[in-house]
Amino acid sequence: MLDDLTLFIEVIQRGSFAKTAEDLRISPSALSKRIAKLEMRFGAPLLSRSSRGVVLTAFGKMIYDDVADVILRVKQKVQAYDSTQLNMLSVLCPQNLVAGPLFTPFSEFQFAHPTLQLRIEPNNRNVLTSQKQFDIAFRVGEQQDSSLIQRRMGSVSVHIVGRNNKLNTSHLFVPYTIKQIPNAEQFTNLSDTYDNVHFVGDITLARQFVASGNGAALLPSTEIQILIDDKTPDLQFHSEQLFARPIYALWPNSSSPSIQAAELIENVHRYCSATPSLCGEALSTPNEIDYAYLNREGKQ
Repeated sequence: MLDDLTLFIEVIQRGSFAKTAEDLRISPSALSKRIAKLEMRFGAPLLSRSSRGVVLTAFGKMIYDDVADVILRVKQKVQAYDSTQLNMLSVLCPQNLVAGPLFTPFSEFQFAHPTLQLRIEPNNRNVLTSQKQFDIAFRVGEQQDSSLIQRRMGSVSVHIVGRNNKLNTSHLFVPYTIKQIPNAEQFTNLSDTYDNVHFVGDITLARQFVASGNGAALLPSTEIQILIDDKTPDLQFHSEQLFARPIYALWPNSSSPSIQAAELIENVHRYCSATPSLCGEALSTPNEIDYAYLNREGKQ
């Protein structure tokens, strides 16, 4: 009934059924039926058509005077909420991704929407996203929350890398938990070739240990690419790909994300598809070594 009252008010404001139907993108016959239904509900005519356009009946004027201001104020409030929604985008993304390899598509998106308010929460904790308020989330690894729609963006391959120095096999830094490593037995066999294994809980920290020459680390291809780009001296692979971790975009409540979220998703997907470290491709360093050498020769 409220929707029909709103249509009634829209007709009075325009003074024309045809103009109202055109502006609201509904057929004139459908509009007439809605007004007729409202009149049947009240049991009295609300308006009539004349050569001067639409004219209110006495009863119609009473209804209009009583409800028009209230309904119009509610409509304005709803439109304001819609405008706020369209001008704000809340994003969850791991810090090492949004401040690292995904910064480019995020930056391009922000330049394309200078008036859009971005709310980015850079957090590496992969907590249940259903417990967060967001429009879109980017996450690495298989996601357990079935209440969210998921779209795969790309993947990162995970290797052991280090610098060629005396600490090469003394220390291994691991930013993952054992539960996050799919083939734990293979990893255990490799980690046994190192004197000390350190679980550091942060990917960026593990990369910094490698860059500083403290030892080797189990790292995703995104962090390995940073080491390569920084021209880290004597960087070597200590293993082939041990496993791959998918990158997902997730959003709540509907089969389609918002317009802005969909555009950011497309930006990220295109970038991942064109970036080797984000689409599971093998990387190379000037000093690759066969990881089997470490197993064969034992600890150095």
